[in-house]
Amino acid sequence: MKSILLLAVLAGIAYVIIQKLKQNESLADKQPIDNIGSYFSLKKYFFTQSEKAFFDELTKQNNGQYTILSKVRLEDIVTTNRSLDWKEKGIKRNYIKSKHLDFVLLDRQYGNILSVIELDGGSHNSEKQGKYDKVKDNILNSVGVKFYRVRVGEDFHNSIHNIFTEITRA
Repeated sequence: MKSILLLAVLAGIAYVIIQKLKQNESLADKQPIDNIGSYFSLKKYFFTQSEKAFFDELTKQNNGQYTILSKVRLEDIVTTNRSLDWKEKGIKRNYIKSKHLDFVLLDRQYGNILSVIELDGGSHNSEKQGKYDKVKDNILNSVGVKFYRVRVGEDFHNSIHNIFTEITRA
């Protein structure tokens, strides 16, 4: 009797799941996929002026020593711990999935993450951005990634020189 009841419950759950999947598929089918490009446009510039100036100086001083990545999702270098259950992983993933890092330096030979550089402009003065920065800082600190914050308006040449010197010593 318990087996039949269990099978009935499982069949009911399976039915609900299948109906939800069908509903999601039908919603996706209603989107005009052939006209999807009409909703998007190409940005004129990849970098802001400050990011471009910083990247140029970073490239100039690099001398092929490191691989430089820009605008990397935090989720590309950090993941949730395996010990978390699926629900908690989803909650914690929300902290990292839509945040990006301005620059990531990799070891050229092995691809190891050496450091992260955040370029902080005027938008980083807001209370909201300050909270995002603090979360990012805490996550990077907790996983042991060396990171630097460089303010827009600082001497990029000296800032980058100091970063490269510190990485070389490590």
